[in-house]
Amino acid sequence: MAHDAGDWLTLREASEITGVPTSTIRKWARHKNIPSFLEQNSDGYLRIVSMSGIKRWTDEIGREMAPLTPDKGPRGERPQPAGEVEPTAEDEPRIPEGSMLVPLDAWNRMLNQLGNLHEAGQALAEARERAAKAETETHFLKERLGELRNELEQARAAPDADPRLDQMRPSGTGAVSLTRKIYRSWRKRRRG
Repeated sequence: MAHDAGDWLTLREASEITGVPTSTIRKWARHKNIPSFLEQNSDGYLRIVSMSGIKRWTDEIGREMAPLTPDKGPRGERPQPAGEVEPTAEDEPRIPEGSMLVPLDAWNRMLNQLGNLHEAGQALAEARERAAKAETETHFLKERLGELRNELEQARAAPDADPRLDQMRPSGTGAVSLTRKIYRSWRKRRRG
């Protein structure tokens, strides 16, 4: 597809004329904010954009671009100032006091670390919540076990107790003496 020499330019030419960076014009073209097409040449493909489309889009978004020279048209050179003008303090961007320039990679690493810290904090909060639930459940189960033991003792002490409850008691000299025998035999094995 051949392009009209008056309105259609390459990205680089459009950038030189308008003062808008090439990457910005390319993004506008990809998002279909300005008319464009790809043209094949010996090196590959070139994106060709419409100058009237760029003008319309910059007016729509309120972005300033370098004025076109009327004698040379869209393909004319970017207008040069009449004389060398020294930049003044008003022209320079204002940087807040106490700020500093940080390399982009370092900034991204720091943001990743902050994200990792945030995730670790969330995991810790979840672990604390699970521990609190487990502690509450343990307390409840201990109370319930005590209640069941009391009910069992009351049932054994009752005169009309079920004879099957007596089968649940340890035989011999009692539960305490049985525990002592087990402990003593264990201790003898450990020593010997």
